[in-house]
Amino acid sequence: MTIRLILRLRRQLSVVRKENNRLEGELHSLDREIVDVRAANTELRDQANAELQWRLDAVTVIEQHSVERARLFAKLQQALDWATEVGRVNACIDQQNRALAADNERLRRELAARARPIARVIPLQQRGPEAA
Repeated sequence: MTIRLILRLRRQLSVVRKENNRLEGELHSLDREIVDVRAANTELRDQANAELQWRLDAVTVIEQHSVERARLFAKLQQALDWATEVGRVNACIDQQNRALAADNERLRRELAARARPIARVIPLQQRGPEAA
């Protein structure tokens, strides 16, 4: 009975060793998978960080452009205000010029109506020798 028991135990030991070897192989395979997954995870994390940094840089540039756009819009608004004011001033000047031109024309007409013919003076050189 002891021999049978020993044989049976040896068979069981052999089966258990085979199972142990198979499990150790699976364990090594799982360890390799864990290493691969960790490497992939690190690579994905690095890619995500790079993408996040790119997006952060893009947002920073967008914010800078927004600030610049607001500054330029304020300058444009100021230029439009100045152009409007210049337009108003030019309109006033044009109106004054028209009024002054009308006054000048009226004064010319009045002067022409009041003017009397004045005797024409002929220079001595054109009168001839008897005038001297």
